[in-house]
Amino acid sequence: MIRTLVAEMYGGKIDDADDYQQLENLVHSFLTPAAFEDDYKLVSGVENDDLLTLPGTTSMRDFVTWVNKLPEREPPTYLGLPANAEKLLLVGHGRKMISDLSRVTTLLDEGEQLMVDN
Repeated sequence: MIRTLVAEMYGGKIDDADDYQQLENLVHSFLTPAAFEDDYKLVSGVENDDLLTLPGTTSMRDFVTWVNKLPEREPPTYLGLPANAEKLLLVGHGRKMISDLSRVTTLLDEGEQLMVDN
């Protein structure tokens, strides 16, 4: 029931079937009875695997210590994406920004030329 609730609440804003499937996969891997076993890995195959292994105890102190060890920014591998996914996204944004800047510069140059011609 909790899996369905989480998937439907967060998935309600997702309009792509593949993205929704990814969300369901994450929910099913995080909210599973196996997560109560010692050394359960939330995500496997990431560069710092020990960070995503849940603590073996249930004390608040151990859990807070574990949370504080997590990286400031989560790598894309935590979501099952390739390690260079963020870099590819930033490169795409950079290319679009350069293209937009070039277009603005061209329009400004054309406007100045019109002012000179009149």
